[in-house]
Amino acid sequence: MIEIEVPATSANLGPGFDCLGIALSLSNIVRIKRAARTYLTGCPSQWAGEDNLLLRSFRHACSILQTSVPEIAVEFVSNIPPARGLGSSASLAVAGAAAALLFHTGAEAGTEVDYSAFLHRPENLDFLLRAAADIEGHPDNAAPAMYGGFTAAALAGRKIIVSHSSAPEHWHFEACIPDFNLETSVARKALPDVYPRADVVHSLSHAVLTALAIQKADLTMLGRVCEDRIHEPYRRPLIPDFEIVETACRAQNAAAVWISGSGPTILAVFDTSAPEKINKSLASDIAERALHSWHIIPLHADNLGIRAHQVRQEEPSV
Repeated sequence: MIEIEVPATSANLGPGFDCLGIALSLSNIVRIKRAARTYLTGCPSQWAGEDNLLLRSFRHACSILQTSVPEIAVEFVSNIPPARGLGSSASLAVAGAAAALLFHTGAEAGTEVDYSAFLHRPENLDFLLRAAADIEGHPDNAAPAMYGGFTAAALAGRKIIVSHSSAPEHWHFEACIPDFNLETSVARKALPDVYPRADVVHSLSHAVLTALAIQKADLTMLGRVCEDRIHEPYRRPLIPDFEIVETACRAQNAAAVWISGSGPTILAVFDTSAPEKINKSLASDIAERALHSWHIIPLHADNLGIRAHQVRQEEPSV
């Protein structure tokens, strides 16, 4: 049995629409083995059918590899909340492609290989990114989920160009997750087809500076440049309590606050040695004023990205 762990991600990071992303310390785990028939456990019944995202990615990757599609048993340990803007879909698409690649190389048969190192080979990362992006539609969530840390990704024809670096480990994130979801398709429909030139120039310049601020671990700069005009102004009305949550984060001295992915999760970043105090105060402030219930999770950057290893199954007792 192969166990694959894929971290949550926050895409866009304010002005980096559809290109910037960061991996976070919250992961989905899947355990996969060959079986007489394909079946899924550990996921809600509405997602346990043939259209399951991991299965679709697994089968798509097998077709790219030109290998037969085996019957598999999949156990899900889902820690990333779905439809909340934290890369849950990307984690499953990446895991499915990784499983297909590992099965193709015979890893599940017990080959003596470091599965994580194998998946992080440049040619294999290229394969996983292409396969996952085919399913997801864009690489901004898949890239940090695979590489870990901070990534910038862009489509160049059929090729995906990725640059990645470690994210600052001393930065502290607070993920403010509401009790309602926001489907990506709905969040995208809220965006206009045409933008003023000034807004485009603003977002281009601020996205570049956001990337440099993260690479330099300059939280002061990040706080000054993490401002968007491409998607956040149009998605904020889709997130009840947005102003309340943002104000609460700023009151706790958040350097930057952005909509994670397409929302509705709001992510705030701090440079502090007292994350427990901030977490408690933030949760209290939001609960006192918000109309909805918000779950506040303290996180840090995940610089490892996707990892995998073999799980030895216990012999049945006689």
